[in-house]
Amino acid sequence: MKSKISWLHGIIPVTLAALLSISSCGKVDNDDQQQDKNEAQPAGAEKFPEFSWDHIPRYMHVYKTTSFTEEELDYLATFPLITFEKATGRREVSVQQGTLKAARGVKKRNPKAKILYYKNLVIDWGGSSASKELKNIEGGYLKSEDGSYPVHKEINQRKFFDISLPAVQEWWLADAKRMLSDPSIDGLFVDANVKVLVGTYFAKGQKTGAKKAEEIIKGYETLLTRFDTELRDEHLIFANIVRARFKDGGLGYMTHFDGSYMETFEHNVGGVSKKDYVAQNIAHGQKTARQGKILAFTLEVDKALHEAASRRGDDFEADKTFNDRLNYATAIFMVMAEKHSYFLPHVGYGVTKNNRLWLKTPSVFKQKLGPPKGPATKEAYIYTREFEHCSVWLDIENEKAALTWK
Repeated sequence: MKSKISWLHGIIPVTLAALLSISSCGKVDNDDQQQDKNEAQPAGAEKFPEFSWDHIPRYMHVYKTTSFTEEELDYLATFPLITFEKATGRREVSVQQGTLKAARGVKKRNPKAKILYYKNLVIDWGGSSASKELKNIEGGYLKSEDGSYPVHKEINQRKFFDISLPAVQEWWLADAKRMLSDPSIDGLFVDANVKVLVGTYFAKGQKTGAKKAEEIIKGYETLLTRFDTELRDEHLIFANIVRARFKDGGLGYMTHFDGSYMETFEHNVGGVSKKDYVAQNIAHGQKTARQGKILAFTLEVDKALHEAASRRGDDFEADKTFNDRLNYATAIFMVMAEKHSYFLPHVGYGVTKNNRLWLKTPSVFKQKLGPPKGPATKEAYIYTREFEHCSVWLDIENEKAALTWK
């Protein structure tokens, strides 16, 4: 495995020239297509969620600070893959207890649903029963060079824990294993990989210095090795890592994970244009999916949704602004998707009055889809792809899409 700060040579955001090369006219490389056809089913695929091309496959990523209702559990049980986020149940019990209660409720309705327990690599979000143990580890909380405790954001004052320490690594894994020992939990959602791997986040952003940032990356690599040797034989280990800010999209680390969440898709960094950043993200998403990894893609639709809701109440489906944005997000997913790819239009993770998609199934998910007839083709910034019952046209330069249902 690549190590420490030397890894930063591979993580530096791609140059504009490199991205533009992706945008050049042409179709998917024939050699890549042939390699994809010959790709064997990935090791451990028997752990994967159910998958079908009958309709657009869906993913759920959610939290509720109190218990889910019976109606909500019925709704959740329709999803093949679910992550219960970091605040689940925290107003009533610990996050661990809240997650288990929700997971057991879903499993009772749908034993085949795959449920992931959220684990952050470096942020102590609070509400966790494991936080009490962390406080007893000497040096467990990360310190800046001046001896102060950096926090994730001033508004929430959440401290970082130091995964460079073996005792913290043991503490992290002990909590994960306790949760994985329950039959209702199928795996882990491992978050903040990017914060760890972008060395400047800690070295400069949290003022820990380059040496500590390097040690944190080494601690991360140790955890990855232990995922392989202690967890992955029986459990799904899922990351939030694939994205265009990394030169290789983060795929160099995907050997240690069964799949990746894909977010911040349009948040271009490093002086790269938005259209080129999105093109690079699509390329990384396609490669991840073609390697047989689980891909859970999300894209924000909340701005359009909130505008639509303000004009038409909850009848957002009647609003062209919302539907155009949802179709655009869906088209991006469809040019990347392979077996074990899942989609979540993102409108916030919390079950609140502002999450107007909660308990709803937009009509695009009710359409009959069928399998793809081949990979997507690309001309400049325009992608096309054919499914059995849908033709996809996507223009990422102008942020437009058309889904033609047959």
